[in-house]
Amino acid sequence: MITTDNEDIAAQALVFRDQGKESFYSSRIVKLGYNWRMTEISAAIGLVQLKRLPEMIAKRNKIAEYYDRELNAIKGIKPLKRFSKVVNNYYKYTAFLKAGINRDEFKRRLSEEGVNCGGEVYWPPLHLQPVYEKLLRRKEGDFPVAEDVCRRMVCLPMFSQMTEDEASYVVKKVDEVLHSL
Repeated sequence: MITTDNEDIAAQALVFRDQGKESFYSSRIVKLGYNWRMTEISAAIGLVQLKRLPEMIAKRNKIAEYYDRELNAIKGIKPLKRFSKVVNNYYKYTAFLKAGINRDEFKRRLSEEGVNCGGEVYWPPLHLQPVYEKLLRRKEGDFPVAEDVCRRMVCLPMFSQMTEDEASYVVKKVDEVLHSL
């Protein structure tokens, strides 16, 4: 879903979402686009969810504040820095493992405790995705900072209906797993 008050962006979005056609009534493809049209049922659900968006963001921020406070007391993991004047929707809650901690092993052990980390969209980093390695002729080591950050990044469970008790369980298991590694 794209929301904008910019007429140019809105017009371009309409082109891109319908296979790049210049208009709904034309077969002429003027841009590289895709079939990104939303179904009616998805649109109806989206409109209802938009009304709840402030409430959902507030709940996620409350859990993120809890995570921030608790994780800062645990050695081996640090939350992504929060900026005071920025509203984050916490689509994902991101933290970073200390260098040298095996992320895959950390995640595997957490999973055994019932805590599943998502967020694999961050590994491998973009330049190591097969299509871009080939297209841009990139290889491991070309962007060492990005590779390091991505190797240490984990996304802890986060959802709008998450309770503080559930977040507490996650933090407890993160602490236990880190102490066992």
